[in-house]
Amino acid sequence: MIWSRLSLTGKLFSAVLFPVVLVVVLMVGALTYNMRNGFGQYLLETELHQLERLARGLAEHPEAAEGWPSLREFGAWIATVETYAARTPARPALPDMPPRGRPPGPPRPMRLPDRLALIAPDGKILAGRASGTAFADLPVDLPAGTAATLRLFGREEPSSGPGQLFLSRQLRSILLIAGISVAVASIVAFLTARQFLRPIHEVASHVTRLAKGDLRSRLKPRMNDELGRLMADQNALAESLQASRLRERQWVSDTSHELKTPLAVLQAEIEALQDGVRSATPATLDAMHGAVRRLSGLVDDLRLLASGDEGRLNLDLVRMDLSRVVEEACTSLQRSRLLQGLELQVATDPVVIVSADTRRMRQVLDNLLDNARRYTDAPGRIEVTCRRVGPRAEVIIQDTAPCPDAHGLATLFDRFSRSETSRSRDFGGSGLGLAICRSLLAAQGGTIEAAPSELGGLRLAFHLPLAEDEDD
Repeated sequence: MIWSRLSLTGKLFSAVLFPVVLVVVLMVGALTYNMRNGFGQYLLETELHQLERLARGLAEHPEAAEGWPSLREFGAWIATVETYAARTPARPALPDMPPRGRPPGPPRPMRLPDRLALIAPDGKILAGRASGTAFADLPVDLPAGTAATLRLFGREEPSSGPGQLFLSRQLRSILLIAGISVAVASIVAFLTARQFLRPIHEVASHVTRLAKGDLRSRLKPRMNDELGRLMADQNALAESLQASRLRERQWVSDTSHELKTPLAVLQAEIEALQDGVRSATPATLDAMHGAVRRLSGLVDDLRLLASGDEGRLNLDLVRMDLSRVVEEACTSLQRSRLLQGLELQVATDPVVIVSADTRRMRQVLDNLLDNARRYTDAPGRIEVTCRRVGPRAEVIIQDTAPCPDAHGLATLFDRFSRSETSRSRDFGGSGLGLAICRSLLAAQGGTIEAAPSELGGLRLAFHLPLAEDEDD
């Protein structure tokens, strides 16, 4: 189909021009039809008026009573027709209006040799010539009755002369105006299509640059319509892609850095064993085992985050009491004897039912509690609360000093965030704990945010929707 092969410019040009051309064609057709019919009606009325004057003239003719014998000669008949048919009633002169120029003459009389005949009551042709189809009959009445019938025959050929010349000129004018209208519409359609498609071409060119890797390229929206919003969205997409690339590069750099430490430990220990500098003592094996465990844990964390990004986390969502899981996690931390110089306080509502994965929720709580334990100075305090807040469950873990700065709070949930990474090196963390918490909570319909604590340290709060029958 031709339409499918057209470019977008051609389609838009055709869509704008076609309705205009269609309207012009219909208007020209309607005007031509009405003008022809109207002009024909005008000629008919003119001819009938002339016919009436001719009938009155024949009734007043001196030879009317004898049957107009002198009119049997065609030349005399034509002279009589021209004499009476062209006669027009006198117009009254306008007062105080001097004549200006030559007064208009009467309309040109009909040329009736083949279209007008005077027929006796018995059907005999008294004058004129009968040719064609009878168009109109007009009686010639005398005091004694109808003496004859004046018959007008239709034209067999198109009319000619001044009338036809006038009609032809009008039709040429209409066609000229129609042609000019179509030409102007074509120019307007072309300019409209060009102006409308210019931002689309800019967007297409911008997409091509993005596909080639130029993520710094930006569009300059100059409109407030849908195309302007499209260009703004395109810029937002470019910014998102650029930020993703930067995060990807940072991710690769940080991952390489984190993997480098345990790998360096393993390499050094193995080379020392190979060179005979060290022997395979339990201490050496423990150091190597610790490096392997750290490396394995880091790989597991990376795989977990990748699964969360791709939406491939295997979750076993069940109805569970979040308060009970919080209490179990806190009890486990207290029994581990890792709270050196720290006080742990727990306050929970009796029953807080949510739909979540019990194992993953315990992992989230363990990570958050471990984060608070690692980065709270002793002596200090950690407070944990679990309660129902409207249609959601809320868990808050806050601690005493120190508190991260504004930049640290903004990047706290980033992978290998600098503030967390530096502390992780001191305390043995992978730097992915809080990022994992956010990913696991998001997969279960939850959210988490960080803020300064009233106790002087960090306040971490996450929310989960209550189970459906617990919303009431």
